[in-house]
Amino acid sequence: MGVGHIHIQDIDAHAGLDSWLHRWEPRLKIGAGTVFVVGVVLLESLPLVAAAFGLAALAVLSAGFPARFLAGRMLWVLPFLGLMFITMALGNGLPPSAAGLNFAALVSLKALTALTVMVALLGTQPLQALLSALAHLRLPPVPVTALFLTYRYLFLFRDELHSAQRSLAARAFRPGLDRHSLRAFGELTGTVLLGALDRSERVHRAMSARGFDGRLHSGPARAVRAADLAKGLVSVAAVILLVVLDRGLPF
Repeated sequence: MGVGHIHIQDIDAHAGLDSWLHRWEPRLKIGAGTVFVVGVVLLESLPLVAAAFGLAALAVLSAGFPARFLAGRMLWVLPFLGLMFITMALGNGLPPSAAGLNFAALVSLKALTALTVMVALLGTQPLQALLSALAHLRLPPVPVTALFLTYRYLFLFRDELHSAQRSLAARAFRPGLDRHSLRAFGELTGTVLLGALDRSERVHRAMSARGFDGRLHSGPARAVRAADLAKGLVSVAAVILLVVLDRGLPF
């Protein structure tokens, strides 16, 4: 798996590992991760944000994720963060001010920390388990179901695209910028979209025939153990400590 390539099936490719992060009850893991990210957003000290990023990265790596995997996920957003960093650093013109550089670094590190927490949430459990946990947290059923269907339809869209690509390859098509290639690209786009729409309608009819009512039904929630509570308390306590240090408040 290349660092710079994005594959849909790689989102939870390491969900089968056995670590403290994988064994954490999903609802508490989501709640603790959300609190941690909110706390990091409130920080104004660059060293403390860097410490929060280090804690998040250490948690992911200690769960058995390869460093290459985490680096690959960060490469997805680095071009956007780089552009944002330059824009904010040069907001007052040249030369960049120390305040501008500090603010740009602060925002970039916060974004990378949030991404690392997201990797921990998405990568340590199957997506179905994550969505079931969201449903058990009493979130509105519409966005939860929409997330699940979007994820499933991405696979349908991918299959349609691969089928169209194989069809073009069988006809010895060689892509270029000439009129013939552009016309082929247009036909490919139309074929993929129409095929995906047709398959999605068939899936919807099949789901309706099986009594689908717009809600994502899941089994009973997993029991919360003392170890799960301890992990949540440690995570929340860590970010509270960072916020207290950032504000300079007395203990």
